[in-house]
Amino acid sequence: MPMSSSNKFKVAVVGRAFGPEAQAIIQEVAPPEFDLSFSVDTTEKAHPLIRESDFCLVTTAITEKLLQESPKLRLVHKWGIGIDKIDLEGAERQGVYVAITAGSNAGAVAEHTIMLILAALRRLALADQSMREGKWIYTELRPLCRKLSGKTVGILGFGNIGRNVAQRLQGFDVEIIYHDPFRAPPEVEDRLKATYVSFDELIKRSNILTLHCPGGAANHHIINASALAKMQRGSVLVNCARGDVVDEEAMVAALQSGQLLAAGLDAFEPEPLPASSKLTQLTSVVLTPHTAGSVLDNVAPVAQHAFGNMLRMIRGEALPKSDLVVVPDKPRQFAGAGPVAV
Repeated sequence: MPMSSSNKFKVAVVGRAFGPEAQAIIQEVAPPEFDLSFSVDTTEKAHPLIRESDFCLVTTAITEKLLQESPKLRLVHKWGIGIDKIDLEGAERQGVYVAITAGSNAGAVAEHTIMLILAALRRLALADQSMREGKWIYTELRPLCRKLSGKTVGILGFGNIGRNVAQRLQGFDVEIIYHDPFRAPPEVEDRLKATYVSFDELIKRSNILTLHCPGGAANHHIINASALAKMQRGSVLVNCARGDVVDEEAMVAALQSGQLLAAGLDAFEPEPLPASSKLTQLTSVVLTPHTAGSVLDNVAPVAQHAFGNMLRMIRGEALPKSDLVVVPDKPRQFAGAGPVAV
């Protein structure tokens, strides 16, 4: 017998990622236990949906005030892995769990990273724009372009995405070095032909530096004027992480001086990137609007990943440790559901 809407758990799906095509796919894979509501609005206009929900699946900001106003909410589930817009301490105080879809978009982001590396090395944006303007800049492009093979690629952050990047670099005839607070097991390093180095060595040796570390206070402007000055002249910087890990002003200066040959950027500070940003005026930069993980054929598996965690919470089952970000000491209690085991 079908469940009535009054007996279902309400799930608010909120963020710019959830356009009509994505909504249709998410609705199709949603378990029958859930009643979904959608909003692409990231302002307070979407808050009523969250206030009335048992779960929310979001790419938008979640404040402690909103959690206070949402007494039924038991889990904030991030679509993807970036949690810099969620008040984690506030969630702890309010007894609300926070989880991510760890690894679910790693392949897509890694593909986008490889694309940006190649596009930056070969000045794809400039070549494409020139062709559309009726210009044939064959001679002019050669001195600006470089090949990938033979280069040293440095990966800052060697989690799911960083390792997927290393995997996809196999066959490009590059040296792979990486830095992460937690060194990978020897078998992973061997399989991916990746060498662990210090942060300073990573900066100094990389011809191409690609960023896959978390944002937030710990890594704020970790790529700053000092770090950029230590890089080899004519290096390439790629950022598919978070905008705040790079000092944009220092990066622009490095691009203008030639210290950086080019950059491929998918993350910015702030977002959306202002039209007045100097980055939009540089032909040495390839820009994408934080869409590294945004592919239509990845919507279903990411949604199923998040829905699976919601069902586990309803049943009082353990969520994967890799997905859990906040496990409150005093979680909210709800009738008919046991505690979440971790």
